[in-house]
Amino acid sequence: MIDTHCHILPGLDDGAASLDEALAMARLAVADGVRQVVATPHQQSWSATASERIQAAVQNLQRELQLNGIPLSLNSGMELLVTPELLQTSGDERLHTLNGSRYILLELPAFDYPLYTAEVIFSLQLRGLVPILAHPERNAVIQDDVDRVARLVQRGVLIQLSADSLSAAADRDVRRCAHNLLRRGLVHLLASDAHNAARRAPRLAAGVEAAARVVGQERAQAMVTHVPEAILADRELDPAMMTSPRSTRWWQRLFRSRHDIEG
Repeated sequence: MIDTHCHILPGLDDGAASLDEALAMARLAVADGVRQVVATPHQQSWSATASERIQAAVQNLQRELQLNGIPLSLNSGMELLVTPELLQTSGDERLHTLNGSRYILLELPAFDYPLYTAEVIFSLQLRGLVPILAHPERNAVIQDDVDRVARLVQRGVLIQLSADSLSAAADRDVRRCAHNLLRRGLVHLLASDAHNAARRAPRLAAGVEAAARVVGQERAQAMVTHVPEAILADRELDPAMMTSPRSTRWWQRLFRSRHDIEG
């Protein structure tokens, strides 16, 4: 499995507080069946300096993983808060994406759905980026109006659900919203959004099992295998498959290579 949202880099945000905790998180991920993790520290604006710091931290942690015999591969990324600052063209947007791809991970404020959200997303798309919205099920406004997510998906946004939002221990409103998004075919990715080795640990397997009960095993597995593989390989998106996929093999047509599209 591939975890495309994890705060595993030590000392960069509210994730792993130390190298020891980062290594503990890595061991938990591997034991759960995760083989690849995208490190996604929080970021609130364009910053080439922050990107360089993240990439250096990824290299350092990867070296420590190898020294400790932990078979986990790391990629760099970040989780950007949706703010008006993202409307500005930085010229180095690809430094802020997942593994240097066109796919950019965004998050909304927990209790707000800013009026500029659609404008920011459209602006990013005009620059050739594909927004991935992280954990919308935790947003209070979306919990009351899931159609907001449906409209985003229709406009080309990918949706990433947090695996622990499907657990019995999750907040009731969060869990209800997560299941609603799954039932409506509005989820493309499952990720851990792990922050530590305890309460918010990097585990995906239980979330995949819970999702499979709603959308089927094949589709749930694709959310942590085929789809993230395509994203990290920066494969072209097939727009026809962006809205509420219903086919049991939807993931096979979700991403196409540029050769397939132009050929």
